[in-house]
Amino acid sequence: MKFKKKYFKSLNKELFKGFNRLYWFLYTEVKYYYFKYKFKDRNESKQYKISLLLPSRERSKKFKRMLESLISTCSNISRIELLILLDTDDKEKILYESILSNKKYSNLNHKIYLNNLSSHAKRNNFLAMKSVGDILFPINDDITFISKHWDKEIDNEFSKVVNQPYCLWVDSGQKYLYLHSDFPIVNKEWYKKLGYIGSEFFNFWYLDTWICDLCHRSKKFLISKKIKLYQYSAHTIKEEVDNTHLKNIKNDIPLKDKIIWNETVGQRIKDARLLV
Repeated sequence: MKFKKKYFKSLNKELFKGFNRLYWFLYTEVKYYYFKYKFKDRNESKQYKISLLLPSRERSKKFKRMLESLISTCSNISRIELLILLDTDDKEKILYESILSNKKYSNLNHKIYLNNLSSHAKRNNFLAMKSVGDILFPINDDITFISKHWDKEIDNEFSKVVNQPYCLWVDSGQKYLYLHSDFPIVNKEWYKKLGYIGSEFFNFWYLDTWICDLCHRSKKFLISKKIKLYQYSAHTIKEEVDNTHLKNIKNDIPLKDKIIWNETVGQRIKDARLLV
């Protein structure tokens, strides 16, 4: 009897997962092409100022790798705003500054801030508060930009949803692109409605997961397969493990944040309603 109950419980769980995947796949595909068809009639693509939000620590080599891919793939670097946040005791601060002093980055509007903040979300919220862009794009120092003219694709996608809070999901190699985005991009309307980029309930994780959950609940998001990133994640690539990664996973921080996630569903429901 116990075996049967366990079996049916497992079966129901798998059926629900399958239905959920099918629902969001169909919903996001149909919605994307519907917006594409409507936008084609208007043919009015705006050009936005894009703010890249980058908290970093002692990762100047990874930062340089990211920056080189950014420059080589962006169509109009002069409208990009790169905001970097380092801890006040960062030993590589001079190295970050030296990289940015290179002439090939002279057209890139950038600024380094120094501040000791306790979580990834607080760091991103600090940078969002300093930003002047129409589009806010939280990134990591361990990514590279793959798609050529990704900034133009951001223009095209957000031009379809003007004057309302919206989020754009990009492709960084997720298995189920319609269930999650590691690097969701939001417009200023989204930020103004919520007053934050990332929820400050957590110790480190869940910035992207929180945003994606609000997207599913509000349905205020589009998925772009034309904007591709690659993440050199220390979770899967041994050579990428560094002191910053080890600091982020110590003291069972992921487990603690998982508990907080389960306890904050009510807040996510409330915040998603602000976006509708």
